[in-house]
Amino acid sequence: MVAGLLTVIVLAYLMVLEAPRITRGVLAAAGDGQGERLRRVGREVSRTVTGYLTGNLLISVICGVLTYAVLALTGVPFAAVIALLVAVADLIPLVGATLGAVIAAGAGFLHSPTAGVVVLVFFVVYQQLENHLLQPLILSRAVRLNPLTVLVSVLLAEELAGLLGALLAIPAAGIVQTLLREYGPRRLRPAPPAGPAARPTGSAD
Repeated sequence: MVAGLLTVIVLAYLMVLEAPRITRGVLAAAGDGQGERLRRVGREVSRTVTGYLTGNLLISVICGVLTYAVLALTGVPFAAVIALLVAVADLIPLVGATLGAVIAAGAGFLHSPTAGVVVLVFFVVYQQLENHLLQPLILSRAVRLNPLTVLVSVLLAEELAGLLGALLAIPAAGIVQTLLREYGPRRLRPAPPAGPAARPTGSAD
């Protein structure tokens, strides 16, 4: 798990570092005809990755705020610090809420058995809501994917590639959708995102 996360961090750093030079080289090689299309694809890919990170951060903030509320209501000491740790752990797809539950429930049981049980029940319910409701709804809007596509992508990637696959599943699905929209057969292209209707040009592709 740690090795997978470190791999993603290193790859992300290298991509940010080398992206301008790679972009200039690709656009120069493509020429003016394909250059605009490649720029459009690049903007969509960047928006997909940014949307995924923003959506994932929002879900973690929700988890941290709710955890703080439960810990504060049950009188667990250092509720804010524990909630922050839970929010950071929740950034890990699928298993993050479970790791957070271990931290928070452990602190709850150290305070009192009643607090521990309440916190544990909260996380059992919350994890189901996050995995099957919050993640599909929030990330589908952030990445502009169908909620079912989000859920299926994460589950399949987690089965095939473990934690690393779950971490990359949603942005990868968004990137595939962008490439299909630009380069796939017309009948297989996904519908464009909702927005102002384009004015007809009177010419066919």
